[in-house]
Parts: sequence; C-alpha cells; structure tokens
Amino acid sequence: MAPIVKSGNSWKNLLLLNSGNERLLDEEDIDFASDVYALAQITTDELLNSWKVFTALKDESYQGRRLENAAWRLQAMQKLGRPASSEATSKITGGRCGLKDMSEPAHAQQDTPATSETASEPEPEEGKELHPILDDSWAAKHLLGVCLKNKLSNETVREILQVIQDRDFRPSDLPSAPEQLRALHHSQRPVLAIFTHSLERNGANNFCLYIARLLKNNQPLTIFSPKAGPMQEDFEKLGLEVTIVDTTSPSFLEDLSTALLLRRVGLLLANTIMRCDIILMAAELKMPSVWVIHESWPQDQLDHYAKEVFMCKDINSTVIRKAFAAASRIVFPSDMQRHLYDGMFKPEAGLTVYNGIPLQQLDHFKQTQDRRQVRAALGYTDKDFLVLHLGTVCSRKGQVFSATACAKLIKENGCQNLKQLIVGARYIREHEIKYIDQIFQVASSYGLSCRRFEDLCPEELGQSDITIMDIQAAVLRFYMAADVVLVPSLNEVLPLVICESMAFERPVVCSKIDAIPEALTDGVEGFLVPAGNADAIRDAVLRLYQSPELRTQMGAAGRDRVLKQFSYGRMGERYRELLDNAPAPAEVLKSGILKGKTVLVDMDNTIVDWDGEFIRRYARFTDQDTAEIERLVGNRKHFEIEQNFDSSQHQKVLEVVASPGFYECLQPIPGAVEALHAMVAEGVDVKLVTAPHPSCAGNCAREKFISVERLFGTAFLERLIITRDKTHVQGDLLIDDKPRVTGSMRASWEHVLFSQSYNHGMEGKTRLSSWAEWADVLPRAF
Repeated sequence: MAPIVKSGNSWKNLLLLNSGNERLLDEEDIDFASDVYALAQITTDELLNSWKVFTALKDESYQGRRLENAAWRLQAMQKLGRPASSEATSKITGGRCGLKDMSEPAHAQQDTPATSETASEPEPEEGKELHPILDDSWAAKHLLGVCLKNKLSNETVREILQVIQDRDFRPSDLPSAPEQLRALHHSQRPVLAIFTHSLERNGANNFCLYIARLLKNNQPLTIFSPKAGPMQEDFEKLGLEVTIVDTTSPSFLEDLSTALLLRRVGLLLANTIMRCDIILMAAELKMPSVWVIHESWPQDQLDHYAKEVFMCKDINSTVIRKAFAAASRIVFPSDMQRHLYDGMFKPEAGLTVYNGIPLQQLDHFKQTQDRRQVRAALGYTDKDFLVLHLGTVCSRKGQVFSATACAKLIKENGCQNLKQLIVGARYIREHEIKYIDQIFQVASSYGLSCRRFEDLCPEELGQSDITIMDIQAAVLRFYMAADVVLVPSLNEVLPLVICESMAFERPVVCSKIDAIPEALTDGVEGFLVPAGNADAIRDAVLRLYQSPELRTQMGAAGRDRVLKQFSYGRMGERYRELLDNAPAPAEVLKSGILKGKTVLVDMDNTIVDWDGEFIRRYARFTDQDTAEIERLVGNRKHFEIEQNFDSSQHQKVLEVVASPGFYECLQPIPGAVEALHAMVAEGVDVKLVTAPHPSCAGNCAREKFISVERLFGTAFLERLIITRDKTHVQGDLLIDDKPRVTGSMRASWEHVLFSQSYNHGMEGKTRLSSWAEWADVLPRAF
C-alpha cells in the first residue's frame, strides 16, 4: 500500500465522522474519532486482540474507556457492512485514498495495485507497518492523553497548543528533563525576596546562600535581613542586592512595602521560624509566601524557645501559630519535623524537601587540597586523632557533652593523641559566653588544656587537648582535617554538618533525636547516641578510634547516602518547582504601600464622564452633528471647555454646563467605582474632592451629592468634599485631570494626573491612564 501524504494539520481532520454524518465533534470526541479510523486499518483478529487490551485498560484511565468504545463501534460498522465514507476519507488523507474499505476483505486490499497517482511515492521502510491515520494523529493523540490524565484546563491546553503551533517553535531545542526546563530563565517569574533571620554565619543562613546560588541564574532575587552581618558580603558577591530592614520600627511594614514595591517583589521566602513576622506581613499584603522551617520546637514549648532560648522579643506562640495558618507553603527539611507541627497548618501547605549540599564545591576542595597540609595549618600532625565539633557554640548544640566525652577518652581510656577542635564560638549573647566558660571548666576538671584558637601563636597551634575557635566563613578545611565529626545536639532538625561530613567520607556520631535518623542509620554511616549522654558519645568515638577500617567503611557509606538523598541539584529542582507553582500575587499587593494613606480624587473627567454628557447635551442643544462634537471635545487642548469653542459659542457652552440634571446623571468612567471601593477595602482613606462649576455652583454642588450617593452608596457621602481650593485639603495624593491644581496654600499632596487630551503636554507628574492601572501606578507617586 502506498503511503498517504499528510497535510500539516491533518490530525484536525479526524474530527470528521463517517458514513454520511460528517458533523464536527466536540473537543472531547477528537480522540474517539481518530481511534475509529485508526482501527479501520486492522483485520478482525487484530481488532479482537486490540479490544482485549483496551478492555484491560478500562478501569485504569478515561483514555482506556474511550478506546474500548472505539473498538466496539468499529466492530458494529463491520457487522453492518458500513464503511467510512469516501468523502470523509478524502478529507482525512489530504485528497489521497489510502483508508481501507471496511467492506473489502483484507487480502483484496493488500493485492490492490498502486494507482498512477501514488506509484511515484516512496514505499514505507521495510518491516515497518504503516497505519496512516494512527501515524498522522500520533502526536496529537498522545498530547490529548497527557492533558486528560493531568486534568489540564482548556486555558492551559490552549496556551500549550499556541506555543507548539508557533512558527519559531523548534522541538530540537527542548530540554530532555523537567528540571532542565525549569532551570531556564523566564522574565515572567516574579522577583523572589529571601528574608534571613540574620546575616551571621550559621547553617540556616548558609541554606539561604545555597538557595540563592541555585536560583540566581533563572530567578530574579533580592535579599532582606533585619540586621547586617558578615554574610552580606557573600550574597553581594553573587550580584544580589541586600537590604537591611528594622523589624522593630513602628513603620516597619510601611517601609518594607515600599522596598518590595521598588524591587517589584511578587513572592517571599522567609527562613527560620523567627521570620514568622514576614509570613504575617505577606498574608496582609496578599502576597504568596514560602516559609522554610529549620527548627523543631515542640508545640507546647513555643514560648520557651522563642523567649528564653533564642531571645526573640517580638514573637510568641500566638504569633507563630498565626503565621503557620497564614503561610502559602511551608517547607520542612524532614518528615519528622513536618509532623511535629501537625495541626498548625493546612495539610496541603506543608511539604518535605531535604536540604542538599553543593557536592561540586566540596569535591573541588577535596581534589585541590592536601589533607596533611590542611591539618598542619591548624597545628595537627599525622599522629593526632582529631575529633571535630562544628556549629554555633550554645547549649542546644551540646558542646559540653562532646568535651566531656573527649576528656574521658584522653584521661580514662588512654587516647593520648586525641585532640578536639570545637568551631563556632561567638561572644554576642550572654548565655553563649557563659556556655563557652562551661567548656573551659570541663577541661579544667579533667586536668586538660583548653585554649581559644585566636589567642594562640603559631607554635602553640594544635598543642591543646581542646581548642575552641570562633565562627568561620570557610569550613570545608575542618571536615578534611577531621577523623570523626560529632553532632551531639539536644535540639536539632537535620543539620547540614551531618551531610557535609558524610560527603567528605567522615563517620559521624550524632544524637538520636528529631530528623537525624532520617539522614543516618546507626552502625552504617556512623553512630546514633542518646542526646546529652557523654558516655555514649565516648563509647562511639572509642570504637572509631580503635578501628581505621570501620572509619573507612562508614565514610564510604556516608558518601553513598549523600549522593542518593541529599543531592544539591535535587533540592534546587524541588524549590524551582515549588516557586514556579506558587500562586500569582494578588493585585491588591501592589496597593499595600497605600494602606493608611489619604488619597484625594477629583470627580469630573476623573471618576465620572463629564465630556460624554456634555457632548450629548450640546448636540441636542445646537442640532450639530454628534460625531463632529465628539471630535472637537475628545481632542480638546484646553481644560476650560468653553476655550475650545469659538467665542461666539461660549454662552451656549456654559448654558449646557448649567442645564438641570447635568451633574446628577454623569456616568462613571470604566473601573472608577470598583477601584475606589478596592482602595477603601485595603485601608486607604479615600476622599472625593471636587470643585463646583462657577456658572451653577449651588445646583452643581447639590447634584454632586446625588451623583455620589447613586454611584457609591450613602456611606460614601461622608467622603465628599466640595471646594474651589483643593490646596486646603490635607492628603498624600490628589488624582485630578486638571493640568495644574493651584490655590492659596502649599499643597500637602502629590498630584497624579488622570490622563485627558488637554493634559498630555504636562510632564514631570505621575500619570494614571485608566483605573485598571491604579494599583500599579499610585504607589510610584511616592
């Protein structure tokens, strides 16, 4: 059989039905019709076999039920001896007859010689059976199947088809995986503002830095923090702007709204539970938010951790609970932690994304650095057995217990070459300073030396039994130098230190708390010990001390675990998907900066169509052609209406303006009434400030009251101010069509021009062209 020549959109022709009833199908019948014609190409035996397959699919998909129906329909056609009409066949095949006549035996069809019209066409590839209609509709049919399976809306399908049908669409340019597609830059992505709880160097803030590195090439980013710190430089090196905002200021929300508007932020990512204030702010602005929770605070101890452990003055359990209920999406780095907060958030809002680590960066360090030299720079020799405890020195990290364990190993177990390095001391909070003193006391009680690294001269490095070092920006050297890493925290979620240690193939001894067991299996990648148990830590480290083979085995297992579970790329893919699927910012977000402001709004040719009513009345009054009056008034150059007419017509113009009912029946400009109601709903103090026309001041004022009540309701009458001098009215903005609004006082407001033909030449002022743009335009006036 000669192949059928396809037309460019021939799959669309499958909408045609057979045998004389060639109506167009509904959208949902497209696939049904294509199946009828595709199945017409096969024998009865093949049909029955196909029917069995289709029936097996019946309960699995809507697509399967449709295919079964198609098979039954074709069987009925065969039984009735009713073939597909030749006219439909011709339309489907682009004018060439290639569809088998269902009334003919299969062997007769196969023996039919090619006509002169088809003889010159190339034969199909050897061994490849050609099903013309099936082949012709293959892409469309499968696309429809995907749309049905995923329940895509007609609007989504329409946009997909528009992209595919675009003449510049090149399938060869498509990436092969969804994460590659999501990684592409796209101008329609909103600016993402990342809020850190500080800019100190710690794990939570390092997470923000990781996310920024992952997203910066395809996601517009800006960074906010309540106070400056050393990590500001890290973000700025990525080319990101860092803004410091004072969350304790009375004008914090107003100041932040202004900053968000200037940076065109449309999505917020708040890091740590201490940024619950940002989540509540986002909810108030109706801006979508993503809240990343690193902490594991029991629900009955929220106040304790907020007030006593983290010394947060402005948050408490009530505020935290409100934020959990308000967040658009909440990301937890472990399943355990997500369940810890069950009941505080909508189930569909929470998801687990394991934190990834930048293996490429770590591996580059491993390949380019010599371990012996790294250890020597810290003062340690090949003979030293170095136990590392990395993390902010504070009670919840458990350094006192690790120091006690190491002291016992040296004094009681004879591990004379064991040295402990504690990295992460800071001297800011009183309770942290006292905790550092406790570590010194532990060492002293066992007769061991404990020194601050920064106080040592070069020849003293590595000589102390326990060394305490300040917080460091670059930490990879410590993993390389270590033999064992300790993470004996009392309260933790899933610290990156564990993953980074395993990436360096270092065995880890961790507390068996919170989500740590999700990252490490006891006896495989390291050991899990009871929290706060120095003897358990000692026993685990002793086993590793005594067995280099065990250290090597656990290190290799840890590396494998990282590759499978804590991929940096996988984390980025999950966050990219999460941000791309975030709800669009509500339009009222743009007006957040206006909350609490006073906006004065003129009426004539700003809220109501003054010109439109004038044109109608003047045409009736003078019997002039309405179209001619529209051209004159619609393109007028002068604000005062009479100045646009010949002086001989001035009196007639003013008589029309003063005619009874003129101001009472003025119709609203599209969107004006809705815009003013929306402003009021968003907390804007709206005032209608209008001047009565001097030709009919009293009647004009009375009719304006009637007009406002008709358009806005009785309550809006309290917002109406009638005055000839608008400079006496206090406000932040005045929206007015008059090119220059002057008076006897210096105006307190900023003039926003409502565009009309007679003010087009006015420059240097914010301009509102239509009420549909108010939420975008008005904030810029500030």
